Amino acid sequence: MSSKINRLLFSWPPRSVRLRLLLLYSLLMMATLFILSVVVLWLTQNQLNQSVDHSIETQVRIALVDTTQDLKAQKPYWPDHIPLQAVDAYREPGVVVEVVDRQGELHALSNTGGQRIPVGEQQLQMIGDGQTIWMTIFSAGRHIRVRGVPIYAPLQTGSSPSSHQPVIGALLVAKSLEDVDVTMILLRTLLVISSIFTFTGALVGGWMLANSLLKPLSDMAKTAREITIATASGTRIGNLSLRVKRPSGDDEIVEVVETFNQMLSDLESAAQLQRRFVDDASHELRAPLTTVQGNLSFLQRHMEELPVEERRSMLTDAYGETLRLSQLVEQLLLLAHVDADQVSPQLPPQPTAHQPLVEVDRAVLHIVRQLRGRLEMDSAMKKSLEIEQIDPVRVRGDEESIRRIILILLDNALKYTQESQQARISISLIQQGPEALLRVRDTGIGIDAEDLPHIFERFYRADRARSRQDGTGLGLSIAQLLVERLGGRIGVKSQPGVGSTFSVWLPLA
Repeated sequence: MSSKINRLLFSWPPRSVRLRLLLLYSLLMMATLFILSVVVLWLTQNQLNQSVDHSIETQVRIALVDTTQDLKAQKPYWPDHIPLQAVDAYREPGVVVEVVDRQGELHALSNTGGQRIPVGEQQLQMIGDGQTIWMTIFSAGRHIRVRGVPIYAPLQTGSSPSSHQPVIGALLVAKSLEDVDVTMILLRTLLVISSIFTFTGALVGGWMLANSLLKPLSDMAKTAREITIATASGTRIGNLSLRVKRPSGDDEIVEVVETFNQMLSDLESAAQLQRRFVDDASHELRAPLTTVQGNLSFLQRHMEELPVEERRSMLTDAYGETLRLSQLVEQLLLLAHVDADQVSPQLPPQPTAHQPLVEVDRAVLHIVRQLRGRLEMDSAMKKSLEIEQIDPVRVRGDEESIRRIILILLDNALKYTQESQQARISISLIQQGPEALLRVRDTGIGIDAEDLPHIFERFYRADRARSRQDGTGLGLSIAQLLVERLGGRIGVKSQPGVGSTFSVWLPLA
């Protein structure tokens, strides 16, 4: 068990579909949470920075008015005292305003503690050159946002405004970012905690969802293992009646399960047909073999004791059974050959343009002429074979297959039509739209309604037919397979005691 778990957990790629799905789901979840956290942090940081910059910009305008209104028009420009309204220390955090001249001498400071804004000489020089700057400085364990603007000399009385007034100093406004840093730390902590809980919940939910979605597949594998039984002599098929429970919903998994169950149903039907075929074939083969074996065995033991006529009769019976056995084997071989040629039971092969043309009317007339000759030779057989209508039609396919279909239907009609003055078998061939319709009617014993759906099954013989010794129950099965191979279809209508009508539709060339 431990080795199996190790293989599932540490093999790459994982052999378990659940683990692969969970791994992909985890990677996607991690990527989504990471991108979401980065976006939230960036938007929050940007919004807080804009708020801080706006607050500083407002204070700059106020302090600039307070500073410039008391400046002198001539040197020295600076008054003895500059009143500043902003007196909040940024430790609270608040705002600190500082005024210095070009030489860096302090002229005003709103911080009552006396702590100046840590600005370097390079920044002061940039402000002295007329530039406005933004800075973020780390000092005394905190980040400080600083705005520096130049202070220009006031205009002299009576002079016109000029854009070339000299810079006499710098106004520095600083605000602590400690509240921003605390907010961002708290937000990052909340994002990490929420991501952990979200990721954990997603993993649990993903595992449960994967188990729920893949359970039908596990049931399918379990069912397949239960059906396929491994033994010492090989693998054999077990109980084909097992089915996978259909899951709720209407998705691809349900479609797979339904297809699997349909396949099992088809396999079960095929297995039942195979068992029935084997049973019927063995039964049909056993009867003539038993007769032949019994007659020959009896003749071998009592050859000298039996009269000549009885010996001849037993040999005749044995010979007849060998002919029946030969016919049965021939039909079985033909069925196997036709089955091998079938592409798909649901999609019979269609005749193609390269197949030869067959004149069906000539084949019908030739077979009818042969059967009529056989009927005329047997004076005791009181049956008539008539032609109703024969149209000249041609189809594409195998002429031997078409002849065999006609012969099977006519032979079947002759076999199950009792001899009488009214015994009549008729055949017709007409063109019906894009198809050729071959119809064989008889006035025979007919077929019961409960037997009609099964007459094309192999070895199936209705009770009325079983009362007759001749026949194998394969003729109509062979006819149906040959008709389907030619791209056509076959049907039957029958009434017990009245007769039967077999119809074959073939596509015209």
